[in-house]
Amino acid sequence: MMKKDKDNVSSGHMTNNFSDVVELGKQMERLRDEQELKRDGYTQDPVQYDDEDEKKEEAK
Repeated sequence: MMKKDKDNVSSGHMTNNFSDVVELGKQMERLRDEQELKRDGYTQDPVQYDDEDEKKEEAK
């Protein structure tokens, strides 16, 4: 996949053409789940919340 700088992006979409969609699909197929990450000695990325998001969830 070619790296594009922000000045050459033609839309606000995640991808600009079908070949990018295909490449992203391949990357997603290779994603490891939590058990695979632990087996390989890695930890899953933490869920990212702002304090404001957490307060909104608690208020529900």
